[in-house]
Amino acid sequence: MTRRRCLLLLLTALSLVSLPLLADNASYTPDPEITARIASDPAIIERKLISSMNKLLENPASLSIILTPISDLETANGRFKKVLVHTSRGSIDNLPLNRADIDFEDVQLDTAKLLNEEKIDPVSMSNINMDVSILENDLNTFLEAKSKSIKVDRPRIEIASGEMKLSGSTKYGLVKVEFWANGNLSIKDGREIWFHARKMKVNRMTMPRSFVGMIVKKINPVLDLEKFPFKLNLDAIELNKGEMHFTSFRKGSTSK
Repeated sequence: MTRRRCLLLLLTALSLVSLPLLADNASYTPDPEITARIASDPAIIERKLISSMNKLLENPASLSIILTPISDLETANGRFKKVLVHTSRGSIDNLPLNRADIDFEDVQLDTAKLLNEEKIDPVSMSNINMDVSILENDLNTFLEAKSKSIKVDRPRIEIASGEMKLSGSTKYGLVKVEFWANGNLSIKDGREIWFHARKMKVNRMTMPRSFVGMIVKKINPVLDLEKFPFKLNLDAIELNKGEMHFTSFRKGSTSK
């Protein structure tokens, strides 16, 4: 398989997870004219996908793919049996991903929208699995840029094995306080990452649990992935030294 074809298929796979899955796709039929155009000029898919993806993804450092095709005809219709994707150092909404592995099954694109509108729209897909790691330094840069939205000034995260330290300053009533806390993370609503403090100091004083709860309520969620182009349904978060690692599973719909 050529490098050019691998890039094409990777862009297809990455873009699919950024779009809503349709519940009713039984009526979809590829446009025969569009299918004929693709069959006579297969490179048109690559050109259109690259144009579409340039609007979404910044250039990653590496891209690779393992594809399980169905047939040349199904490829012309925009359908693939399985796509395994690996990318590193891509940036989404100014948040660099150190690594992302994505597994798509039974994918079909709306080829008319792709060719006519440069819009990547999945008609159907089944399970989607994603495995992503984000480095501590990248997360801190991202949080600094988002400090106003998370209501924390000078946010700083330190990631150790199994725990995270969080520091910064925030308003408590009319007073700005500096805080330091260690604890762990949890998932809320499949897209929010919440911090749970085991120990917290505010203005260098250890505070009672009731006061800690009020401060934590101010700063959560630490990270909200609602606008993340990959529409995630978070399963689990693992903290390793200098790295946050999370997995996502999403069940789609498959036309037969």
